[in-house]
Amino acid sequence: MASQQQNSKTIPLKVLVDKNSNKVVFVEATKDFVETIFSFLSLPLATIVRLLATATNNNSDQQHQQSESSPFLGNIKNLYQSVQNINSNDIWSSPACKQMLLRPRNPCESLLKELFLNIDDTESSIEYFVCSTCYKFTTFENLNCTCGNPPNKKPRNLDSESQGNNNQNGVFLRESGAMFLVSDKLKIFPSSKVNSLMMLVESGCSDFTQLEEVTHNIGKQEILNLLKYTLTSHEPLTNTILVSSSKIIDDPPNQYESAVRVMPSPSDSSKMNIKVVQSKSQNKIITIEDNGDFVDFIFSFLTMPLGSIVKLLGANSFAGSGCVGNLYKSVENLDPTSVLLNPGIVPQFGCPNQPLNIPHVQPPPTTYYYGTGTPKLEWDHYYDGYRTIEVTVEGGVISKSKGSIYNAKTLIALDPRPLNSSEEGVVGFLKRTTFYGVGGNLEVKPLSANFCLSYLKELSLPIDDLEVKVIPIGETEALMFLGAFLTSKLP
Repeated sequence: MASQQQNSKTIPLKVLVDKNSNKVVFVEATKDFVETIFSFLSLPLATIVRLLATATNNNSDQQHQQSESSPFLGNIKNLYQSVQNINSNDIWSSPACKQMLLRPRNPCESLLKELFLNIDDTESSIEYFVCSTCYKFTTFENLNCTCGNPPNKKPRNLDSESQGNNNQNGVFLRESGAMFLVSDKLKIFPSSKVNSLMMLVESGCSDFTQLEEVTHNIGKQEILNLLKYTLTSHEPLTNTILVSSSKIIDDPPNQYESAVRVMPSPSDSSKMNIKVVQSKSQNKIITIEDNGDFVDFIFSFLTMPLGSIVKLLGANSFAGSGCVGNLYKSVENLDPTSVLLNPGIVPQFGCPNQPLNIPHVQPPPTTYYYGTGTPKLEWDHYYDGYRTIEVTVEGGVISKSKGSIYNAKTLIALDPRPLNSSEEGVVGFLKRTTFYGVGGNLEVKPLSANFCLSYLKELSLPIDDLEVKVIPIGETEALMFLGAFLTSKLP
């Protein structure tokens, strides 16, 4: 029902068009539009892949092919499909791990619910499962508790029954009633005569008689197209509203090296070692052998929100567009303390041995309570006064308010990833009982001799052209790999 309401909503825009070049100069819009496009920075990469795959594409075939050829979209799509194609339960640490990577929670999910138009349709964690033996809880089905028993209770969430949208102010913007100007390159400023003149000058428009103001109502499907062009085009508003030819620039190989800020790692404690098979003649990596740590790391890209990646690599790291950086800088200028500047990863959804400095979201300390029913005051004629009785609820009840539950028990969160043998932390998304091979297109498979031989035959490389190296991966190398992942076409 909520999804249908989001699909039918539209936001009015005043669009200034240069008829001579058939381009959008800027749009004037309320906070509803600006906050929706700001929310792009909160989206994990897997969510971006999934949303764009389901978006209705009404553009030309040429535009579709250009956007699909984007290294960034192509690489995260390959990574997403690699996770999708791994179906064996012998690989995943738990049944929930695959789903966690394909549908990661948004670190700003509570804020997104307050938006007028929210494009992230990832299900919120509204269902809970409780182990009545040791009182641990999870939002994932089909898990076993650490005590060996499955969480056998599905309590009613009392908190969700009292939630409502009472937000009258901005979600990501402080000026709730202000109008904003958004340039074609997604530079955003408060609406004023000076700022509109500045955008006109920057657009290169020389004939004011060719300017025309039109009204356009933008809905969810067009916002999804805008998300795609934000990542691939230098003219996302023009491509979305006027369906004009896309101005996508193919960057030369390793262009990211001049854009990504790589800082030396202060410590080697988080380094992981991988074996690589390299072609000496082509000077490139053919495949990677890993015990699971490195695969966990690259799979965790799917759970990283766009804003945290820009924070790590710099606003100029998306060399193929620049509009992501403009969007990030606009948030920074309007609210330097915004959560969107580094949204972080939802707890339990990140890589346990993460070499990158991406924080896990630290929500306010919250304790959940469970009980078999709710309290009710009832008049007791024998004692001539009120007493509290229990109103039993099938499956029990869960709440952050202890007083809402009769004889409440404190709950402990159950991590869907199992503990390692030393019980000092969790294993990760993948089991460590086998080695994994990573191909050039980020295809991951359990490693075997047959896999290696068939892969080498497919590449038609002579044996004497191959060499094996051990490469340590720390923060510096991880940043470089992430930068290449965003901007380079992998083989």
